[in-house]
Amino acid sequence: MTNYISSSWQNDSDWAVSAKGNYWRVLNGIHLVVGKSKGYESYWARVGEEFIDDYFLSLEAAQRAAEAEVS
Repeated sequence: MTNYISSSWQNDSDWAVSAKGNYWRVLNGIHLVVGKSKGYESYWARVGEEFIDDYFLSLEAAQRAAEAEVS
């Protein structure tokens, strides 16, 4: 189930870096997060509360995959 952001966060945003060092954005009211896998040279992606069931070789590939899940 995809979680939607509260009404104050429903506007689309650009990618930004969180305090934890993960990349995040809001797209169509859905919170996307991308981060680097610990101990591996890969990235994970989350859309709402669901992780994408794959790892990515670059930050950009993970970001595109997360955005594609929403589009």
